[in-house]
Amino acid sequence: MKNVKWILLLLVICSMSITAMVNEFTAEQPFLITPAGQNPDAMMVKILAQKAGLNFTYDKFAMPDTLKNHKTLVLVAGGSSKGLGAANIDKDKELERINSLIAAAKKDSIKIITMHIGGKKRRGKLSDPFNRISAENASYLIVLKDGDEDGYFAEVAKQKKIALIYIEKIMEAGDILKTVFINQTK
Repeated sequence: MKNVKWILLLLVICSMSITAMVNEFTAEQPFLITPAGQNPDAMMVKILAQKAGLNFTYDKFAMPDTLKNHKTLVLVAGGSSKGLGAANIDKDKELERINSLIAAAKKDSIKIITMHIGGKKRRGKLSDPFNRISAENASYLIVLKDGDEDGYFAEVAKQKKIALIYIEKIMEAGDILKTVFINQTK
């Protein structure tokens, strides 16, 4: 019985510290939304940001010069073979684009928020290189819980000391964005 109490206490303390990290993280507008892997999930993030009344630019082919006049970069991670094909971009070129965006953001001290809202279908051989580069360079992670059943994003967050918040449903991401960009509507 004592062990159960200690475990519960530890869980409460951990959840309080994670909640504090999540609540303390803020970012500035305007921000740039781009897919990392040409997934359609980035369009959903665009719609959620519009509904939240946030000041952003959506560009599925964003390059480093697109970051000018933006204070935050939002990478929507997860590869899509259909999206890559439609964009006439191969996986290596897309990874090169994302790497160049990340390098430019870091050079200019622009915060990076990585969102993985595609769940299980945005994991695997095609998606995970995009997930890795996006997550490992993030300042903040927003992850659909069923996309982290193996604990990959949790481990990255722990190792890199990145705030991580799980969502159960994609629509919750809009509320998180409102909180992150608090008091900064258009």
